[in-house]
Amino acid sequence: MGQEVELQSELRARRVEEFRAYYARLGEHAESADIQATLAARARDMHLDFSDWSQVVGPAVTGRVPRRDKQIRYNPDLLPKIDSKRQYSAADIVTGAMKVFARDSRVVSIDSDLATTSGLEAGVAAADQRRALNACVAEANMMALGEAFAVLGYNAWTSTFCPFWDWKVMRRIAVGYQERLESIESSDGWLSEGHGLDLTMLATASNFETRTNGATHMANDDVLLFDAIAHLKIIDVSCPRQLLSIMQWIMEGNRGLVYLRVMRTPSAVLYGSDYAFRFGQGRMLREGDRAVIVSSGRGVHEALAAADLSPGIAVVDMPSIDEELLLQLYDSRRLIIFAEQNNGYIWQNFLRVLYRRRAGVSGTDRVVIVNTLSPEGRARFIHSATYEELIEAYALSASKLAAKVEQLLQEKRL
Repeated sequence: MGQEVELQSELRARRVEEFRAYYARLGEHAESADIQATLAARARDMHLDFSDWSQVVGPAVTGRVPRRDKQIRYNPDLLPKIDSKRQYSAADIVTGAMKVFARDSRVVSIDSDLATTSGLEAGVAAADQRRALNACVAEANMMALGEAFAVLGYNAWTSTFCPFWDWKVMRRIAVGYQERLESIESSDGWLSEGHGLDLTMLATASNFETRTNGATHMANDDVLLFDAIAHLKIIDVSCPRQLLSIMQWIMEGNRGLVYLRVMRTPSAVLYGSDYAFRFGQGRMLREGDRAVIVSSGRGVHEALAAADLSPGIAVVDMPSIDEELLLQLYDSRRLIIFAEQNNGYIWQNFLRVLYRRRAGVSGTDRVVIVNTLSPEGRARFIHSATYEELIEAYALSASKLAAKVEQLLQEKRL
């Protein structure tokens, strides 16, 4: 310990001497007076005594830090106008929206090589290039940078493909976030409201969206892996207008850690202009009394197309887990099909909710899953294929879903 203290003391002395020499050189130029004054103020904040360049110890700060206002200010009239008859990619929406949001200097983005896929860099850079960063192929570094900006009070956005997020870094960030919340809530804590983290992890190419990049890029298992991370809000986007509303929700501030899964290729608009996202709230997009298909992401589009083929099928979009809606569906005693282009994230959350909130569980034979697990219910990796080939291979296409519903209704005589 003594050796380490001696080393750090020597390093500090060198830095102080370097600063003193630079400060003295500035004094030789009259036009540098303002720079000297700024440096002197910063040095005093760092407890440096100008009389002898020694370290000032104390006073100890014993009160809470000031409250932070985390709401991002922007003009909503400038946000992208979405035409319900057109298709949009997530990157288009993100870029257009960030050109507006990033006019507030508290918005920052850090990509990890895949800036054109996320749309973040183009959007934020349009407002200020200095706040549109790229960590290159170093996802762990990107995540740590995002956390650092969030600690400083920024509304920070990071992005890479769904399978490329680092679990151990995400867990460490979540641990730190919990400790900050505990300090805010504690009667003798040092942090005040607004000192949590606003950190969004924009996870691109979700579910089957990676297409032909190979098994290492396929996003069928990330959502369940990260569901084990405490405090992480997971959202799976199905619609361009939904994405824009989610971004507005995040800009309200104090949303915490958000894992936002988005599609890579353009998709149709599912929601009207009055849509407002709320975390933990699903939506019934199509009414029907014969059966209900529950999905998220592009799976919702397949479910709606299946309902066109087989009248009487209801369709639920569940971008985030809605416990009340899941229980309502179970209590309705209808046939429920969880059709997910991943390993069954909504379905596995449904099971947890059911066994936690229902004393007696029965009628699970009315619950059917269609996802990427093996026939034995085991997780597996998915190899390269086009989207059209994948939904056929895993029976998640509109035609196969409709046929599945009809088959089940006949077998169960529901």
